[in-house]
Amino acid sequence: MKMSVIAATLLASALSLNAHAQDAQDTQAKQDKLATATQVLIDNVAPLEMQARIVEIDHAARTLVLEGKRGNSVLIAVRPDVNGFDDLKVGDTVKVAYKSAFLLTADKVKGGNGGIRERVETQTYAPGGTSYDSTRKVEVVATVSKIDTKKRLVTLRGATRTQTLYANPAIDLKTLKPGDTVHAVFQSATAVEIVPGQTVSQ
Repeated sequence: MKMSVIAATLLASALSLNAHAQDAQDTQAKQDKLATATQVLIDNVAPLEMQARIVEIDHAARTLVLEGKRGNSVLIAVRPDVNGFDDLKVGDTVKVAYKSAFLLTADKVKGGNGGIRERVETQTYAPGGTSYDSTRKVEVVATVSKIDTKKRLVTLRGATRTQTLYANPAIDLKTLKPGDTVHAVFQSATAVEIVPGQTVSQ
């Protein structure tokens, strides 16, 4: 009898682990599909231009944090084919042509996560045939500061900065409101051209 109980317990545990593993695979598959669809949107949107000052730089990850003339900051991943990146340094002023950041998912965090904001960044690679070799996927627990449903813009206040993102069409913005704490996944803005030596008016 005891052996039957042990066997049943082990079987239940194995089934539970398999279910969790399948859920994780399904979630990853959905995120990958969403990232691919978002990449198509990014590829077909005209680049924006920004004159800004470099306030942070990560040469290994090829990312910049730029501060504009109004004090707004944005994290930008720099494509491998953009010239002059290795010569840039903190304090330089530049003109950057870039593709906007896109919000992939925004799930409410129950209980507000205790007010704790977190940030995790990973390098991801776009599907073959796209004009972008890589981008930064960022996972962040943040507070919704502002929502523009007409333009589909969501402003998130995270652990290190506040950023405005274009929301993926799959996100129902009516379910979000300012003050909500969310677990968000977004693809950072991507620079396609950098011109140094620019003047940033204050």
